Amino acid sequence: MLLTTLSGLVVVGAVAAAGVAVAMPDGVDGPGAMLAELQGHRQTAAYETTADTPHELVPAWAADGTDVISVRPGDGAPGDRGNRRVEMTWAGTLPDCTDMPEAGMPWDGGGSNWPDYPYSDAQMCEGWITIVQDGHLYAWTDDVLLEGA
Repeated sequence: MLLTTLSGLVVVGAVAAAGVAVAMPDGVDGPGAMLAELQGHRQTAAYETTADTPHELVPAWAADGTDVISVRPGDGAPGDRGNRRVEMTWAGTLPDCTDMPEAGMPWDGGGSNWPDYPYSDAQMCEGWITIVQDGHLYAWTDDVLLEGA
């Protein structure tokens, strides 16, 4: 009887975990990211194009991106400062930018699809720290960076 009950609990737990994994948006990869989403520390959303994405979540000059993943602090995250990061498939042209040989990391460390740190090819583009690699745009900012742009 005890073995049957334990087996049932394992099955129920596996089904619940699978349901949570299926409900996570694109860009939520790994158990740490899932936990951050569930606890309200991160809010991730996926959009087909930058035209579908709320304008404050993407750089204005990146208007032709596709497969957009936007991440910002959720309601459970303290000290937001307007942090946000975005990644997308992108074949556009950067505006006038400044090289940043010592760029820091996004507020949440980026994601598993992000380039490896340290970022030697980062640029500051109109208030967004930006990296373009292999047809992908990776960018992050906060309200302080945007005010200085």
